[in-house]
Amino acid sequence: MVFKCIPKFVEKIWGDENLAKRYSVNGKIGEVWLCSDFPSNKTDIIDENGKKISWDMINDMWQTTRFPFLIKHIKATQWLSVQVHPDDGAARKIGEPWGKPEMWFFLNGGKIVNGFKRGAIAEVKKGNRDWKSLLNFVEVKAGQAVYIQPGTVHAMGPNVEVYEFQLTSDMTYRLYDWDRGRKLHFEEAMSVATENIAEPFEFREFSCPHFSVKLIQADGKIKVKKSVYLVEKGLFKTQKCEVPTSFISCEQGEIAAKGRIFEMGAKR
Repeated sequence: MVFKCIPKFVEKIWGDENLAKRYSVNGKIGEVWLCSDFPSNKTDIIDENGKKISWDMINDMWQTTRFPFLIKHIKATQWLSVQVHPDDGAARKIGEPWGKPEMWFFLNGGKIVNGFKRGAIAEVKKGNRDWKSLLNFVEVKAGQAVYIQPGTVHAMGPNVEVYEFQLTSDMTYRLYDWDRGRKLHFEEAMSVATENIAEPFEFREFSCPHFSVKLIQADGKIKVKKSVYLVEKGLFKTQKCEVPTSFISCEQGEIAAKGRIFEMGAKR
């Protein structure tokens, strides 16, 4: 059985009206939640006949209480906040089932923050707040990806556009916000921050302890399994997709498919 996710649109101060127009909606949309069982931003799910399906039903099929995988489409007009996510241990201390590891696949190039520089944590503890000297910046290109493991300080720069693949969590500690005046979570961020660097790599397939992501160029039929599929544009079973669309497969089989498709599932 294959089910279609109906996206949720989230406005941000750094959002992009052009991203909204792509999905035929209005507003400064920063994030399109393409597949999400997160309590405050659940995507609706429908079957092949357009009937709405509950997340409880999906989770029963997957034998989980919260669906583990979340996919977003993100585009920024400004720098996103410099932030960090907790690992499983830190998350469970405050009642969450897991931390927030994520992988970004870049749809265009730009600049990102991909970690603290060596010695930066000690400098911050001494009171240094010259963030441009403390943070590591890197240029990325379309087709590359980075793995943001928990504890990695990171930020997305202007005009960067990504598909984000992550565990279902929204635990984000904002360390610095480019003086925009929003609430920071400095103590929480520093309690989980490391000096790990997220190195860009050419993407075809990726696996970490929490999930795997694979790129499929489909032109006919593909074999599916219990995974989430992001169809950029094309065909998936009986569904024609004009914009990025996510599907949840609850069983193994072979289906008609065409286009660039990302498969997200359990660690390989």
